[in-house]
This record gives sequence, structure tokens and C-alpha cells, in this order.
Amino acid sequence: HRTNREMLMSMNKRKLEVLSILMNNLKEIQPQLVPSSTIAGQLNMNLLQLQTVLKSMEGMGVIETDPDLQYNLITREGLQWFEQQRPHA
Repeated sequence: HRTNREMLMSMNKRKLEVLSILMNNLKEIQPQLVPSSTIAGQLNMNLLQLQTVLKSMEGMGVIETDPDLQYNLITREGLQWFEQQRPHA
């Protein structure tokens, strides 16, 4: 059994991984919405697991997503949250 703390840490790690993918998208000359299927593939997660993470992230205001959780974009809050969560060297 995993403890609540372990599950929370795992969820946080997933959120940071999703934000990292969405941030890389911003480096493109013309950033596009990132399909959930692309994120799920890169993180080796199934779509239902990912959608749970995306719903939580949208609730936090760190991403914007469509009602069907198919396309995603990082928000200014997401950029700030990502910077705050990263371990400082």
C-alpha cells in the first residue's frame, strides 16, 4: 500500500513532468496546443491516469485544457509554479 504522502509526491512529480513537456512546446517558433495523447506517450502513462493529473492541474490554474481534456497549454501560473518546485542548485 502506498501512503497518501507517497501518492501526493507521485502526483506532484507527474505535474512537473507534464509542465516540462508543455514548457518545451513554448520553445517552438509557433507553439501549438499539446495533445494529451502526446503527453501520455512521452510519460508512458495511460490517458485515464493522465486526465486525472490534468484535471488537478487545471484546477490549480497551471494549465488550460479543453472540456474533453484533449489539448493542453501551460499558463503563466504554471511557469511560476514550475520554477518554484524545481530544486535549486
